[in-house]
Amino acid sequence: MAEDDSNKTEQATPKRKDEARRQGQVVMSRDLSTAAVLLGGIGLLAAIMPVGMRKMTEITRQGLTLSFDHAFQSGLTIAGVHTVIVDTGATILMLVLPILGGILLIGSGASLAQTGFLWRSNAIQLDFGRINPLKGLSRLASLRSVVELVKGLLKIAIVTGVGLYVVRQDLLQVPGLIEYEMDTALQVTGRLSLKVALAVSGAIGVLAGLDYLYQRYEWERSLRMSKEEIKEEHKASEGDPLIKRRVRTAQRDLMKKRMMSAVKTADVVVTNPTHLAVALKYDSTKMAAPFVVAKGAGFMAERIRELARHHGVPVVEHKFVARTLFKLVDIGKEIPANLYRAVAEILAFVYRARGVTAGQL
Repeated sequence: MAEDDSNKTEQATPKRKDEARRQGQVVMSRDLSTAAVLLGGIGLLAAIMPVGMRKMTEITRQGLTLSFDHAFQSGLTIAGVHTVIVDTGATILMLVLPILGGILLIGSGASLAQTGFLWRSNAIQLDFGRINPLKGLSRLASLRSVVELVKGLLKIAIVTGVGLYVVRQDLLQVPGLIEYEMDTALQVTGRLSLKVALAVSGAIGVLAGLDYLYQRYEWERSLRMSKEEIKEEHKASEGDPLIKRRVRTAQRDLMKKRMMSAVKTADVVVTNPTHLAVALKYDSTKMAAPFVVAKGAGFMAERIRELARHHGVPVVEHKFVARTLFKLVDIGKEIPANLYRAVAEILAFVYRARGVTAGQL
């Protein structure tokens, strides 16, 4: 049974966002890409306009000259017509191709800036659910579709209003353009078109920015998680706490067994006398200083003393050394230098009791 969306009050975790991204669910505003294409295209058009106006004027003059020659049946040849057509096509391609190429790059860059490099292995898989007419009708009738329709109509109204507001005074000049020379008429038309395009694309850019914020909000909202989902994800990533506790318990038991088995190899067990026990080992030919092979408190100290007596390891009472070693030295570590003298005296006592030579301590 699906969980109620009202319970999904927590922000999505980084793992949830990464999974959504791998599935192609990213923040994407088509209006932002459209605005980038419009602004970039207008910029390219403005940059190429001086050359374009000059070239188009020349083409127009050639066409009018050809028409004039045809009207008076003077100098009209197939070669002349062919030259005009070729020159016109070449000029149009020279003007259009850079703009189209630039628009393609800008549009791709705008989309890439929003989504980053995104590869979906399942993007080309056929989903028959998407071509189901019943599902299509349900999507058309959904609340989201209504919201998108209202947004589209509102955008059209705003853009149209901005365009008309910007050219409200310039519209009176349009009928008079017929009286201007061709160069002047083309310049005025180009300037007016550029003015409208800049105003409209600017309005679209502002709307696109707002749309991107809205799309990001919708994306964040769609990925919200419930507290239970966050707990389950944490369990899956960190492991079940019960299992982890069992593993830690097993590890501690194994360490205790190893530690207790090392007691029989110790040279001496230092106690305080009942609460703490620390087992030490020292080999002057292999070690720079004695090290701790086992230690414990309470019941564990009692077990260490029992094992030591069972295996014939001397047990010596020295409260200060026992407390210091238990507190400061981990199992498998050498004793600190400030305890060398005290431990050497304990070992010397043990060696004398055994009737052997301690050697250089």
